[in-house]
Order: sequence, then C-alpha cells, then structure tokens
Amino acid sequence: MAHRNLPAVVGARGLERNAAAAARAAYASFLPSLTVNASSGRTQGVQFFQGQLIPLTGNPWNYNNGVNPQLELFDGGRRWAELRRARAGGEVADASVIQARFDAALQVKQQYYAVLAAHESELAAKALLEQADQQLKASAARVSAGVATKSDSLRSVIQVGNAKLAVLTSQNDRRVANAALTRLVGSPTTVTASLADTVYSPAQMPTEDELETLVSRGPAVQVAEANLLAARAGKSAQRSQFLPSLSMSYNYTLTQGSRQFERGNIVLFGENNPNRQNMTFNLSLPLFNNLAREQGSVQADVALRNAEAQARDARLAARQQLEQQLRALNTAEARVEVQLAAIAAAEEDLRVQQQRYALGASTLLDLLTSQTQLNQ
Repeated sequence: MAHRNLPAVVGARGLERNAAAAARAAYASFLPSLTVNASSGRTQGVQFFQGQLIPLTGNPWNYNNGVNPQLELFDGGRRWAELRRARAGGEVADASVIQARFDAALQVKQQYYAVLAAHESELAAKALLEQADQQLKASAARVSAGVATKSDSLRSVIQVGNAKLAVLTSQNDRRVANAALTRLVGSPTTVTASLADTVYSPAQMPTEDELETLVSRGPAVQVAEANLLAARAGKSAQRSQFLPSLSMSYNYTLTQGSRQFERGNIVLFGENNPNRQNMTFNLSLPLFNNLAREQGSVQADVALRNAEAQARDARLAARQQLEQQLRALNTAEARVEVQLAAIAAAEEDLRVQQQRYALGASTLLDLLTSQTQLNQ
C-alpha cells in the first residue's frame, strides 16, 4: 500500500515517466518536423478602378493549403549529447524509484514495529497497574493489622496513580503510532499491527565483501554516476554551439479558387492548380554572441566538476554508511541479548521480593523498585 500511495514513491514514478518522455523526444529530434496548414477566405464588396467603383467579380472564395517539412542535417553533435543526457536522466529516475520503494519499506517496517512496541508497553503498564492494585490492598491490610506503617499504604496509592498514568501514556503512544502507520500506507481507515500476524524471519546476511559490492551499485551511487554522465553530455552539447549548423526545409503551397474545394471534389496537387514549391538549405555559424557561449561553457564545466565530486563522495558515503549500519546491527543484536537477560533477572528479583515482603523480610519500597525495573 505504501508503494502505491506514499507521495515519495508516486513522485519517483512521475520522474520516471518524465524521463521516458524526454528520451522519446531526444530520439524524435533526429526525425524531420512536419507542418500542414489550410486557410480559406472570402472577398466581397467594390473596388476602385480607373476612377470608378466597380463590384468585385470572380469567385469570392480563396483556399490555400500547404505542407512544410524541416530537417536539421548537422548540429555539431548537440542532439547526440542530448540523447546521452536523456538516457542518463532515465537511469536517475530508475534509481530514484528503487530508492523510494526501499525507503517506503523501511519507514513502514519501522512504524509497524513502533506500533508493536507501543502495544507491549501498554501490556506492561497494565500488568504494573494490576500489581500496584494488589500491593495497595496488601499494604492496607498490613497497616490495619499494625504490621506495617502508613507510609507503605501511601506509597501504594502513589504507585497505583503512576501505573494508571503509564497505561494512559502507552495507549496514547499506540494511537499515535497507528495514525503514523495509517498515513504511511495512505489508508482512509486506521491500520494497526498485530503481534499474532507478525512473522520475523531475517534473511541470511551476506558477507561484508558481498555487501560492499552491493552498496557500490546502490541507488544513491547510481544516481550520482548518472548525474555525472548527464553533466558530461551537457558539456558536449555546450561545445556544439561553437560549430556550424545545417538545416533543410521544403515548402509546398497550393492555391485553389474554386468552391468545389468545400465538397472535396478538386485534386489538391493537380496541374491546373496554382502551386509553389521551395527547398531551402540554411548554414548558420554564430561568430560572436556577447560571450554567452563562453559563459555557458564555464557553467557546464563547473557542473561537470561538481558532478565528479558528488559521484566520488557518493561512493565513499555508501561505504561509510555500510560500516555504520553493520556496527549498529551488531550492537543491536548484543543489546537484545542483554535486554533479554535483564528481563529474566528482573522477573526473578520481583519474585524474590514478593516472597520477602510477604514474610515481612523487606519493605514495600524494595518491592516497588523491583516492579519498576521489570516494567522498564
């Protein structure tokens, strides 16, 4: 759903369509352009001839039809450079779509597990509230029996209030996480995560050498390298402005004065119809244009140098991020083991403190401390 609805993915697919259209236009620039025209006019009234006003005679209708193809024969390599730039733009768009889809998957998975984490926090807070209620009843009974002080009862009341606040906070966090997940997938109804429907089966991790090979061709690197190709093509296109251009055009115009044209009975290219044909070759070489070409050449060269630096930095950044993520993954795996051990230790500590408190060998503060550690 996120791949279909997330604005970043939709925008990336739009860039891909624009790049494909630009590539088609670059290929079409090698074909001749074709223009057809048709016009009709009616003339009526009088004309001044030899000092007299006489009515207009003849057929008042006049029709003109023409066709005009044009073809650029030589442009100094500009169209080839534009074609290379369009192809590079297509590679950028393709890599951007891949990057957007993986980013969407990452965001959805992170928010999905954020919902599960909020749900687990809510369960822990409810368990703490249940324990706090039990401890409040127990401490109240011990105070009534005279075997505990009133402070134990007051602490139990505070613990119940804190537990209720923790439940409310976890419920709010779960609702916010659900809203964020719903927004990511673009659903009109609320979307949530269910632990019963969650299967976590991580794929086998490749070796670091294999990962480095994959990252070296990742979307970010592909985008930077494609931008470098586009900058080189732009530099070539800019150099073509210093070379002459040669174009050819052909024009055929047919004039018809018969009203039969309205019924389509005349022969448009017949010998009896006035017509004009014209073929033109145009050679153009701008000698001086107020240094505009030189300025464009400098700008293209600067863009090329920037693209080279960005491509080099993208490759180095990919390796840096790979190293960071691998170390973060190793740290996270170790943290999971430590946390699981901490949970087991906290559960055992709470069990012992409950028994000690029941026997009067420890205070309520010790028991509440153990409960707080387990909840955390």
